[in-house]
Amino acid sequence: MESDIKGFTLPPAPRGLCFDRNDFVKTNFSVDSFLAEHQNVASLETMRDDLGVYLKVLRLAMIELINKDYANFVNLCATLIGFDKTIVKIQLPLGQLNNEVEDVKKCLEDAMKELALWLNQRHSLLKKKQLLKYYSQTVNCLSSIENILQDITEKTRQEQMVLADRAAMEYNHLKFSIVKCNNVVKPEQKKQYNEVGGKLIQILNDLLFQFWNDHNEENLLKTLMILTSLDRITETEMLMRKQAVGPLLLDIINEPSLQRSKEGLEGIYARILSLLDTKLKLLLTVTQHSKLKFQVQQFRFLVNCFWCEVENRLEVNLASIFAPGNPQLFYRRYSESMQFIKKLELHCDSKNTVKLLHSTSEYKSFQRRWNLPVYFQIRFQEIAGGFESSLRSSPTLHRDNDDFLLKETTKCWKALQDCWSDGIFIEALSHKFWKLSLQLIARYSTWISKYCLQRHSSPKVEIGSINKTLITTCMDLYVDTIALHQKLPKFIEIVESKLPNQNCRELIKQSIKPSEDMLCDNKVKIRECIVNELFSFFNIHLKQVSDIPRLYRKTNRSVPTKPCSYIDVIVKVVEDFKTDSKRLDNAFLIDIFESLYNIMTLSYCKYVEDVLTSVQKTEESLRRLKQIRERSSQPSNESAGVTDGDKIRLQLNVDVMYYTKLAESLHINVNNVHKLTELTSMTTEAVKNIDIK
Repeated sequence: MESDIKGFTLPPAPRGLCFDRNDFVKTNFSVDSFLAEHQNVASLETMRDDLGVYLKVLRLAMIELINKDYANFVNLCATLIGFDKTIVKIQLPLGQLNNEVEDVKKCLEDAMKELALWLNQRHSLLKKKQLLKYYSQTVNCLSSIENILQDITEKTRQEQMVLADRAAMEYNHLKFSIVKCNNVVKPEQKKQYNEVGGKLIQILNDLLFQFWNDHNEENLLKTLMILTSLDRITETEMLMRKQAVGPLLLDIINEPSLQRSKEGLEGIYARILSLLDTKLKLLLTVTQHSKLKFQVQQFRFLVNCFWCEVENRLEVNLASIFAPGNPQLFYRRYSESMQFIKKLELHCDSKNTVKLLHSTSEYKSFQRRWNLPVYFQIRFQEIAGGFESSLRSSPTLHRDNDDFLLKETTKCWKALQDCWSDGIFIEALSHKFWKLSLQLIARYSTWISKYCLQRHSSPKVEIGSINKTLITTCMDLYVDTIALHQKLPKFIEIVESKLPNQNCRELIKQSIKPSEDMLCDNKVKIRECIVNELFSFFNIHLKQVSDIPRLYRKTNRSVPTKPCSYIDVIVKVVEDFKTDSKRLDNAFLIDIFESLYNIMTLSYCKYVEDVLTSVQKTEESLRRLKQIRERSSQPSNESAGVTDGDKIRLQLNVDVMYYTKLAESLHINVNNVHKLTELTSMTTEAVKNIDIK
């Protein structure tokens, strides 16, 4: 039906209709969907008119179709007349044909059932025949192996080797056949199977150790190949471990042997490794032979026999070597043990064997037995505790050291070197020692910061004096901080030499940057400490600006041409400081003077401004008083000349000029000093109208 609809073509619709004629022949056509889809295209009236137009087109097409096939419609009834008689005539032959087909189908089904029955019987007979065949092979193999094993004891070793090879081949056949006929094998035959297997394995094991003792490499290799064919690799390895390796280690790995050894644990390890070059060399060579390499399962004598037995005896008979109480002894024994592992890895014939060695439970247990966290904790107490105890409230000079001035800095550098020195550093703890190194640098920086802060906030013992010890100590701290910062690249080289991993080296360079920044930040704190100490002294003398008016009021002093004594004091102290600070770099020295001038000028400007304001107010008061007196008496013709106020202003100007020249002599950028320009302008403006004759 669907094919008829798909092949049916509607007559063409006039142009301009609001719908597509093919919408009506869709299989999922729905009136509601049609109206919903076209409600936005045209109104209902327009749609009604268009549907009416197309209805007329369809009616005309239907009429044309009827007219075209009218003859066929008329002849249809005539064609069907007598058709029922024809159907009756062919009904009987068709029934007979159907019966014949049913009979043939039944015969075929009976034949198929009979054939399936015969096939099942044949398959059952074949299974029984195969079972009997395997059973016969089992009986024959058992008999053959028993005969071989009876004769083997009377033969020479070479003949025993040949007979053992034959017996192994027969045993493999027996093992295969007995699995196939396991249901019919008698219990006594199974017992016989186990007995001959045990005898064969015992004979091969005896031959194995006989050929090993006789150093017969060829027959030893053949014996191992036979044992491999019998799938006895694991059992043979365990046998060699207990009967070949174990007895040799019995007199080597024990406490008395360790006490007698002149080289200590290293001597024990040397004796253990020497076995691989002497008594166990043949077993190691044969098990690594190329003829055994192609096997799916391979002998791993070095790992499964030698190493596992050595590790087990070390844990049981030499448990004292793992004790971490004595860090020096622990380090030496741990280093000797790791060196022993590396030498053992050199005897491995491939990288896969090394990986197998590392994956064994014995290797992991051996690594866990070394209590590295406890060892590090002891070293942490020694290094960090020793450095912490050396930190005093005030830095101490260390005159016997060419690298640093202070004992604390020397201790810090020594502690950093100790973390990575031979005798202390262990590669497995590299991350912990690196963290400790960063903590040491941070502690040193914190100590400097704390010292500078405490000295700044502590009350002065003697007012009006400079604490030269504090300034000298700050200079020493600065010099040591720079020296330590310059030594950090050398320290990083020491660390990198201990770490072969390139990725770790990159992480080290990145992680030490915050520590370097912390050291650099100390320079700012040291500078602030020096500046605050100098300013505390200078500020006391700057306050003497307020005493200038007393020098010129009613004293009839001459016009000033030299600075006051407080400026001389400042100049002298600054010159002395420059002389004492020759070990400081020029940039840091200029930074100190610039910071000092910034805070000092703020106070100086305030003091000068207060004096000028006071002078101005005093002059205004005197002027008003003079005007009152002149009104009550005759005017005076005396000329005032340079007044006391003018002399005060001139003195301030001279002082400020010397103050500014001092800043320029110190190579300070005066434009960067706050209030200095304002101070200079203030005094210059105050004296510009004074007429000095």
